[in-house]
Amino acid sequence: MIVTSGFALAGFVIGTFSSNPFQSSATGTPSPPPGVSYVLAEAQIVNSTNIPTAGSCTTSNLGSLATPTALANGAATGICLNAPVGGFVAGDTMYIFEVSWSSVAAVSTPFSVQLGVVVTPSSNDLVATSYVQTTATISPSEQAIFALDMTAAGDTSIVQFNVLVTQL
Repeated sequence: MIVTSGFALAGFVIGTFSSNPFQSSATGTPSPPPGVSYVLAEAQIVNSTNIPTAGSCTTSNLGSLATPTALANGAATGICLNAPVGGFVAGDTMYIFEVSWSSVAAVSTPFSVQLGVVVTPSSNDLVATSYVQTTATISPSEQAIFALDMTAAGDTSIVQFNVLVTQL
């Protein structure tokens, strides 16, 4: 079980979202940074139209503090939690975690997104930190879709996950 807490430090707001993967919404205390919402977590079958698409995620694009992954105004950006050889294969099961920034969120600002995912088998548990940056104008929103190719990783189920978003 992964447990996280949220707190305010030196003017930075840290929010936490924690959810059972079978619930349609996440709960957490305290609130996330303004304009940031946890939207969705669900399993999907990789195909040519979903995000990320079949063949994508040949490399990780988690970003770094110095060079965060740029989000796209009015669109979703796929972010790879794992990078199978050849990318995500059509027909594989992937699990996605979607975080959204609305027009209320800080613009041109980096955010840290930490994900902890407990899977079966537990030897494949994942803890990853991604850095993203909002655009200069958010209209109406922009999303980061974090994807884990469960089939490629050899995972049979998601037991629990936590998503922690920090405005930097």
